[in-house]
Amino acid sequence: MTKTLTFKNKDMVAVGNFLGTLNLKSKASRGRSKLVKLLMVKIDEYNDDRKEALDPYFKDGELLKDKDGKNLPENEENAKKIAEEMESETAVIEFTEYSEKLKALYEAIIDYPSEFNGVDGMAYDLLMDQLEMVFETEKDGEK
Repeated sequence: MTKTLTFKNKDMVAVGNFLGTLNLKSKASRGRSKLVKLLMVKIDEYNDDRKEALDPYFKDGELLKDKDGKNLPENEENAKKIAEEMESETAVIEFTEYSEKLKALYEAIIDYPSEFNGVDGMAYDLLMDQLEMVFETEKDGEK
């Protein structure tokens, strides 16, 4: 069975950064490394897609302007709309071949001894929701 995690594009960097703050050992640390690599592939893919989608509205990194040098409101609105839509799209990360390592990561962070605040707390919640869906469902299937 294929195992996947899903995150909004806008959340992937926060989850990756959060993973980097954890003190983990052995298989859990290897699981983190594999997940960070998979996240980086999706982040790069998202950044490439975003650049391509927004390219028609920019020149040299700035919004296209009219002949008087003023921003074109429709360009700004369209670019903002496209960016917001893309941020809300879901990225699916397939990790079946690393399942054991990610399960070790899940087990290591389920009762992690440190507190998480702010962005890290939100990233922890997002990550745990996804890992629980995979590994708790798997556990239920074994009963």
